[in-house]
Amino acid sequence: MKSHCYFIGTTLADNPVPHHFVALANELVRRGEQVVILAPHRRLDLEDHTANPAIYTWPSERPTRIVDMLFLFRLIRKYRPACMISNFGAVNIMMLTGWLTRVPARIAWYHTISGQLAQDNVAPQWRQKLLRLRKRVVYRAATHVAANSVASAKDVQETYGVLASKCSVLFNSLADPKLTTQLKDLHPEKGRFVCVGRLFPSKGQDVLIRALAILKSKTASFHVDFVGDGPALVDLQQLARSLGVEKHCTFVGRLAHPKVLNRMATAVATIVPSRNEAFGLVNIESMAVGTPIIASKVGGIVEIVRDGVDGFLVSPDDPQSLADKLYALMSNPDLRREMSLNARKRFLATFEQHHVIQQQADWLEAIMAGEPKPAIVDVSYGTLS
Repeated sequence: MKSHCYFIGTTLADNPVPHHFVALANELVRRGEQVVILAPHRRLDLEDHTANPAIYTWPSERPTRIVDMLFLFRLIRKYRPACMISNFGAVNIMMLTGWLTRVPARIAWYHTISGQLAQDNVAPQWRQKLLRLRKRVVYRAATHVAANSVASAKDVQETYGVLASKCSVLFNSLADPKLTTQLKDLHPEKGRFVCVGRLFPSKGQDVLIRALAILKSKTASFHVDFVGDGPALVDLQQLARSLGVEKHCTFVGRLAHPKVLNRMATAVATIVPSRNEAFGLVNIESMAVGTPIIASKVGGIVEIVRDGVDGFLVSPDDPQSLADKLYALMSNPDLRREMSLNARKRFLATFEQHHVIQQQADWLEAIMAGEPKPAIVDVSYGTLS
């Protein structure tokens, strides 16, 4: 089989999304392919132009300037890639430059649905419309759009006019943390929950705080660790004080990934009260450590969490329903134990990294071989077909 060169634009931060794409790069190398990783944030300490995968860093902090496009032109002339895979801030320049230089396969990964961007974006409406129009042009330059959920695939088609035939659904993955971290002997602490996510309106932490005020009428033996940072911190702290639940809430800020998993492993449940969510990596992180999830019935979450099996799904912006499920799980250890086992099995069958990366590398090789059949996730069984 003829080998190919792949360019992958991804950060090299210590979190699950870059871990996924580094694992994909390593699998392609294992199969005899050449890979070049293009990383933002001026990570010169990680640069290695002679290794496989080779690592380069963009000239700018984020690849959004002409100097970054010229840099990419030079790399394309040097390596002659057959495929370019782009994420987040690298999507615009990689897709447009790849189109101009006629790179055969140009894949834009779609991570965030438009509703979430609209809720969290403070830019004027005219600017948001202009950005959506620009993104339409970018996606036209892509040969494939890889969405991280069925909900994301529908959103990119409806919002940006991407053809359904161009879209594929490819789940995110996570390396099994029980193989690499000390999580085997941890047990849930009575009444303790964890909520992990950026502190933004779309994440719905305010809904959870309101649910805690309702839960307090039934029991005072509960506590929530809010993990993450963001502009909503002060408002959330004030809301907790005004509702009399500030002693039941701890805002711990951003934590290293192993510490996040540790917090999850010792919680009764992970709470995901999002108003919009394309996928929600926090859901598979929680499943990986065997912790049930209580989440909003929105977006890609419903493709991950099976209601009544791995946890509970509730309507978004519904503090009463959320409070009821918090109480149901904390007051029934047997149910929590059953859901814990189900969640762990679901993770291993559907989201474990080695399994997912094999499927996605197969998909890429099929594209290179001229067999670009769409990758579609069967939500019931978590398989690609």
